[in-house]
Amino acid sequence: MDDRRDIRPAPAAIPAPLTGLRALLIALGGLLALSACAPTVTIAGFADLPPGVELEDILVVTSRKPVDNGALFGRERGSGLVYGSFGVSVPPDREPGRISWPRGTPDPMRHFTFASADTCADEAEFVNRLNRRLSQLDEDERIIVIFVHGYNETFGSALFRFAQMMHDFRIPGVPVHFSWASAGDPRYYAYDLDSVFIARDGFSDLLELAAGAQADRIMIIAHSMGSMLTMETLRELAVSEEDHVLSMIGPVALMSPDVSIDVFRSQLGSLRDSGIDFVVFTSARDRALRASALLRGQTDRLGSLRSIEEVSDLRLTVIDVSGFATSDPLRHSTLAMSPALIALFGGTRDFGLVETPGTDGIRGPLSFTINFVRQATEIVLTPAAAAADAIEGGPGRRARQ
Repeated sequence: MDDRRDIRPAPAAIPAPLTGLRALLIALGGLLALSACAPTVTIAGFADLPPGVELEDILVVTSRKPVDNGALFGRERGSGLVYGSFGVSVPPDREPGRISWPRGTPDPMRHFTFASADTCADEAEFVNRLNRRLSQLDEDERIIVIFVHGYNETFGSALFRFAQMMHDFRIPGVPVHFSWASAGDPRYYAYDLDSVFIARDGFSDLLELAAGAQADRIMIIAHSMGSMLTMETLRELAVSEEDHVLSMIGPVALMSPDVSIDVFRSQLGSLRDSGIDFVVFTSARDRALRASALLRGQTDRLGSLRSIEEVSDLRLTVIDVSGFATSDPLRHSTLAMSPALIALFGGTRDFGLVETPGTDGIRGPLSFTINFVRQATEIVLTPAAAAADAIEGGPGRRARQ
């Protein structure tokens, strides 16, 4: 849900006693207006890319039904999994975090494009490609990085976002994208949620394949509603005692998770013995999650925590990025789209949570506070300007100390 236009809600014509309903309708209307549908993209099939254009080669597993309109996979749910690999070209001279969409003829110097596409005959061919890619990496980088997208994503929009993250953050490992059947339309939230539960078996199958590959571990990055799919699948693996799969996984990074705190607590309870490290990126300024919470009669979702006390009984790390600006008016993709956060975490192992040679973990022009509250760890990141204001007694004093 990127690059949306801003809106100003019209004056309400709802009677004063219905203030709760009024707030809910405004939240829903704002979410729909700000959440534009991503444009459909086609396979460019470039023989050669211009100098300066970089290519992200991503393995894909999808539960979407194939289509013949050039986008390859649509919103419909397929009867099984399809495997493949896709080359996404990344143009030079762009601001980190931004995706420029092709409208009309794609130009790799200006747009993200599907430079190539190649489906696998079956899962055995997919595993062979995965192992071949892993064997080409240094031993300490033989990691499978699986991305699970969120609500309102087309096949193309989610894959472009993953390519942008792999490129900008310089994440080591072999990228694998799990694309479940989101409608790619903000009007179909319920459809997407149903698709999440239908996709659990398919995602579990992918994790089984990944656990049997020649990797040292599996890292999962899930965004928004994709966090629900991730947690539900991991919970089912734990209940089924699939320890050989769970032992390969970690960390699990949940970006702006659209998950109820109580549901997450229940899911994590089933995983208490798994040894998986969970990292949650939150923002109290996330407008999409604010609307999602209102629709459910809640105050917060997991990704919009306003107090670490709400999850202090859970063993996890919460990274608060509320202080960072982004071009996303919903503030729902802050980590992926903020140039400042990309500069801070880029090149670090697992978003700075594990130090890599030659780095100092989280680094750059920022202030950060670490709070230990019972079992939870909270890291509050503050941009340099806000930190300076706080020290001088300016507006930045709103940042937590």
